[in-house]
Amino acid sequence: MKTTLKKILLKFLLLFIVLVCLDIVYRHTLYSKDLQENCTLMERSLKPLEENADIAYLGESSNHAVAEDEEDKRFISDMLQDLLPNHRVCNMDKDACHAGIYYDILRNIPTNAPIRTAIVTVNIRSFSSEWIYSDLEVPLQKEQVFMRQAPALYKRMLLSFKGYAHWSEQERIIKVKKALQRQRFDPVNGVSFATASEWDKAVCDSLTAIGSDEPTISMATHYVKAFACKIDDKNPRIRDLDHIVKLCNKRGWHLIFLILPDNEDQMKEMVGPGLVEILRRNGTYIEQRYKPLGVSVINCQGMVRDADFRDRDFPTEHYRQAGRQAIATALASAIKNSKRTNIKKG
Repeated sequence: MKTTLKKILLKFLLLFIVLVCLDIVYRHTLYSKDLQENCTLMERSLKPLEENADIAYLGESSNHAVAEDEEDKRFISDMLQDLLPNHRVCNMDKDACHAGIYYDILRNIPTNAPIRTAIVTVNIRSFSSEWIYSDLEVPLQKEQVFMRQAPALYKRMLLSFKGYAHWSEQERIIKVKKALQRQRFDPVNGVSFATASEWDKAVCDSLTAIGSDEPTISMATHYVKAFACKIDDKNPRIRDLDHIVKLCNKRGWHLIFLILPDNEDQMKEMVGPGLVEILRRNGTYIEQRYKPLGVSVINCQGMVRDADFRDRDFPTEHYRQAGRQAIATALASAIKNSKRTNIKKG
């Protein structure tokens, strides 16, 4: 019996040694190529060190979306850089990113990078079922495989066997519909619906009955899907933000959560003030949850008016020049006035 057990342990040990050797070989041969082909996120993690930046700006398309007719096409991060000439702002944005992606980017920043402040955009729309099960999420989940702190060979195996959240378009639609049926919010004046799904249908029916065109119906119902929800600690994005707070505390970084403004003017006109109230409640929840933890929360809700939103056919956080400038100014003020920042001058 003891001899058999020793043989089994010896085989496991031999297997372990072989796997370690294979991992070393893979890491020094094909890993860099696989990383380059399958993970653009790692490039962003390395930028603060490469650019000697002390401020990291993590955002999605809100940072770099501009209007074609604008003379000033600077990103929010560019405007922030101009307002903070003694600092170096590193733009680490990527389309469709959310708190879970930001966490992976932040934890892969080299420990010798000169970062002192991390700015993380908080997009309220990203907490909704539509974004959580977005068709853009699967490619991001695929990239996240290589952002894990795990053996390189193990990550390659996960990629080969699709060891990450993935779904077909039909499966995605089913997930969104079921999630919207569970997407609830606290009672608000003038709203008699219990779920986002019920409200979505009612808005669609009422606009159809009065002869509204398809773009108007689509826009109004997307507002409901995106914002008719109560954010709480059960939301996966909150768990991601919690992880970011712990990481930044560990790394000694001043953390800023930037709550992006949404088009409240259009939302109120198309759906009603109740949805705006729900949106504001969620912004307040973010503030009240994280300010006591030492996070600087810059709540820009209501800061940008309808005329300064670029897109008219889908709810986005894409701003014209005045909107981007207002956000950058609020950020610069927060950084300058922070007692914790102590940012290394560049």
